[in-house]
Amino acid sequence: MEGCFFTCSCTANQKVKCALNLLQSEAKNWWRLVTSSYSSEKRAVVTCKHFLEIFHCTYVSLVERERLAQEYLDLRQGTKSVTDIIKMFTEKAMFCPEFSASKQAQMTHYLSILKKDIRKFVFTQRYGS
Repeated sequence: MEGCFFTCSCTANQKVKCALNLLQSEAKNWWRLVTSSYSSEKRAVVTCKHFLEIFHCTYVSLVERERLAQEYLDLRQGTKSVTDIIKMFTEKAMFCPEFSASKQAQMTHYLSILKKDIRKFVFTQRYGS
């Protein structure tokens, strides 16, 4: 879904509508059932984060979510390029909202996975000016 959001240049408000358009058959019916008790006002303000949390709880098993969370926590750059590690970090973070509740938490974890020399360079750039 994130790739679609990026390609379509979706704003935060458009992400849920875009995601709903990607749902098919059973998943569309599932979302209708989930939101059937919502008022039209509540339906209009569902955030992408809320949608993804509900979606993942329904369609990704607990064991799989735990495995993905552990992969997110264990992620290290190693020999991967910065581009590759950013992609992996972003993909795994989608399944671990509890570990990336704030931008600061995301940044702290991201910096911790980078190689020491790159992390040092980033700190110099961030705090040096």
